[in-house]
Amino acid sequence: MAAQKNFEVDQNTTFTFEVQYLDEDQTPIQLHNHTAKLQVRDTQGGKKLAFTLTEQDGLTISSVEGKIKISISADRTNKMFFPKSAYDLVLVDPSVNKTRLLEGYMTLNRAVTV
Repeated sequence: MAAQKNFEVDQNTTFTFEVQYLDEDQTPIQLHNHTAKLQVRDTQGGKKLAFTLTEQDGLTISSVEGKIKISISADRTNKMFFPKSAYDLVLVDPSVNKTRLLEGYMTLNRAVTV
């Protein structure tokens, strides 16, 4: 089961956070040859996609430490749904097994200056 974490995100600003994948002994799980994808939608299972992040544009995987850094650019936070968007972060291992690491909602704090 995925961990649950909700965030407050300021519209039209860069939003960054980090996730570490640990085993039951709190030891980092090495992520060699893993890929990751994060999607933000209007609701869980929703048809409206705000954006997708991969290693090419916003996700950085630190293999040995088991960490994934997520950086959502200002132009993407500007595309998020108001008042909140659903998201999840999925990790794919070399055998193409998928693990949903994190999920929740991102509440959007609207900007005056866009």
